[in-house]
Amino acid sequence: MQNINFLGPRVVLITFITLMGAFGLNLTAGQFFAPLNDIYGWNLTTLSTAVSLNMITWGIFQPIMGRLIDRFGPKSVIAGSSLLMGIAFLLSATITHVWQFFIYYGVLTAIGFAGCGSMANSVLISRWYVKKRATMLAKSSMGMNIGQLLLLPMTGFLIANTGFRFAFVVLGLIIIIVVVPLVIFVVKNDPQEVGQAPDGDVTSVISAPNSALLSEALRSRHFWIATVGFASCGFTLYLVTMHLPKFAVDLGGEISLGGELLGIAALASAISMWITGQLINRFGKKKLLMALYAIRLLAFVWLAMSVSIWQLYIFAVIYGVASMPIIPLVTGVIGDRFGKNAMGSILGSTWLIHQVAAALGVLFGGYLRTVSGGYASSYWTGAVILLVGIITTLFLEESDVDVRPSPVEASIK
Repeated sequence: MQNINFLGPRVVLITFITLMGAFGLNLTAGQFFAPLNDIYGWNLTTLSTAVSLNMITWGIFQPIMGRLIDRFGPKSVIAGSSLLMGIAFLLSATITHVWQFFIYYGVLTAIGFAGCGSMANSVLISRWYVKKRATMLAKSSMGMNIGQLLLLPMTGFLIANTGFRFAFVVLGLIIIIVVVPLVIFVVKNDPQEVGQAPDGDVTSVISAPNSALLSEALRSRHFWIATVGFASCGFTLYLVTMHLPKFAVDLGGEISLGGELLGIAALASAISMWITGQLINRFGKKKLLMALYAIRLLAFVWLAMSVSIWQLYIFAVIYGVASMPIIPLVTGVIGDRFGKNAMGSILGSTWLIHQVAAALGVLFGGYLRTVSGGYASSYWTGAVILLVGIITTLFLEESDVDVRPSPVEASIK
């Protein structure tokens, strides 16, 4: 019997809003490159290095935030990290030296993002849902795409009409005024805190796997199978995010085309995220993961052979279908396998490896572009790495969640 006052749906909604703000803010950095270059003369290489620092810092702090979540609960970590992220953007409105951009965006924003991004919110959802975990993770994760669709164009509008300083202020206030209070006043760490059960089902006992320690997970082949596949996601995700705009210019496109293509990919990803959530119970996480890796592989093969602008639009749609939906599926696999008690540190370690692969994707993309004069070899490399991800995921074994009648209901029968 479903508890009509079940808090779970509101938790999903707030994680959706949190991910909108977190991903929207963290991905706006490129929008500030032009004004910072125009005003202070900071070149693209210097500003890109700050982005790389952000990625590395984010990855390093994933397992650290995971341990804090395991100890103190996701609510306080998400709220505090969101506040830090907002403050970092307010501070960015005052920058006059390049080292300030490195500290405020490259370090402080990244630390905040590590604690209020996908990993932290996935742990929170996993505490509230077991039977519907993957479906609810997919729904909340749509916030990542919607945040890009709303906040990236808004940032460009604010910079063009009010200047980069006011844009930093508005973005910082959005997460401080909207996200932080919602997390503090509505979210609970666990359904038991309010006398509820996971999924809001008061008539069943959910038999989930015993929670594992991080040390046990690191010795498990299931952890490494899921993580290696996820690493192929990280490598190719950031290879596209950071280098597609330059590739579009190489093919004769306007400088704004890259943002347009990434926006199309984000919209396709949001639609795919919703569809994926509906298909999980029918096909299972493993089959969907392999399908998404395969679709992304085909997209990279297409991109490697692209020589015209129209081909990039097709790539954006196909790639978008197979981009963000991978995240809730991997999170669901790890949650089902290792339980919730140490999920923060376990999932944080998975994200650390994801980010190391992401940094390598950015570096390899730039290096191969420099030595070869084009991006084809970079994209073929991405295709090969995705093939490794598919083969690895083939050996993945899903853990089933066993739902049985509660002892009370059983005794009545």
